[in-house]
Amino acid sequence: MPQAGSYLQGKRILVTRAKEQAESFSKQIEEQGGIAIEIPLIKIQSPKNTDIIEKTLLKIHTYSWLVLTSINGVQYFFDFLDTYNITFSETDRPKIAVVGKKTLQALEQKGFLADLVPDDFVAEDLFEKLIERVDKSDTILLARGNLGRSLLPEKLGELGIKVDDLILYENVLNMEKQADLIHLLESRSVDIITFTSSSTVTNFVELLKETTGWRKWLEHIQIACIGPITEKTAIEAGITPQVVATEFTVAGLLDAIIESIGRRN
Repeated sequence: MPQAGSYLQGKRILVTRAKEQAESFSKQIEEQGGIAIEIPLIKIQSPKNTDIIEKTLLKIHTYSWLVLTSINGVQYFFDFLDTYNITFSETDRPKIAVVGKKTLQALEQKGFLADLVPDDFVAEDLFEKLIERVDKSDTILLARGNLGRSLLPEKLGELGIKVDDLILYENVLNMEKQADLIHLLESRSVDIITFTSSSTVTNFVELLKETTGWRKWLEHIQIACIGPITEKTAIEAGITPQVVATEFTVAGLLDAIIESIGRRN
């Protein structure tokens, strides 16, 4: 973290990510003097029908590569292995590619090492790194959530590489938080809104779309996005971010917020 002094002191910062991931971000905000307000706009849950997950994981050893794109993906992958009593060892597994430092850390906490970690935490960079390592005879298991981008399986498919896109968990709209969100914005009780994924933006708009005048409530609120993909989603929704992280992590997002406030001061 940069030496921020009191740049975040008293700043009310909305954390919109899922409850399971909000705590660590809130802690970082509070360590910098900010006030974290958690209103999770996403709920993470297992798919209702998990038959395809069981069938796919029973043949995990037939894949050349396993691609994990999030902490949730890592957690659900290993949870399902346990549920179905499937053996998965460091000496008998596909090569593993992960997106992002936190995903890598989650994998390592499970006792496994990644064979490929792209420098940039986006699908485009993962694709570029993967095509240097795979050929048409390889099969890839992409294990992720239901809102993952289609770029990776489409681009690899165009090259004739077989990709199985396995949905391990679902990101769903958290309707329970609609009233809290509206009250927070209408009462002007927040200074900065953070979006840590495209789905946080989409759900934000979905929860507010039938509320008159909600866009006016954003006029004096700083909008901060974790990276260019989330920024693009926000702009397409008619929301203009003032801050976009260059390191696509919550720590990088917080750094970008602090630097933005510092410049204005």
